[in-house]
Amino acid sequence: MSTLEQEIIDRFRQLESPARQRVLDILEQLERERPLSALELMQLPDAERKRRVQAAITSAVDEDFETFEAYGEEVFHD
Repeated sequence: MSTLEQEIIDRFRQLESPARQRVLDILEQLERERPLSALELMQLPDAERKRRVQAAITSAVDEDFETFEAYGEEVFHD
């Protein structure tokens, strides 16, 4: 066990019950917010997958994305 893990355990043990629950709630929130792989995303129930995709699209609204067009080789032959 790493020093960090041991420190977290020691400090967690010193907390009162309501604070321990808050720590668990924060950990659950961090787990929900972590990016999912494509495979993990596809394994979610349909409604949850749609919710997460919509949330990602909504959060990216103000992002500046570079767009490009791809052409097949036939376009470059005269």
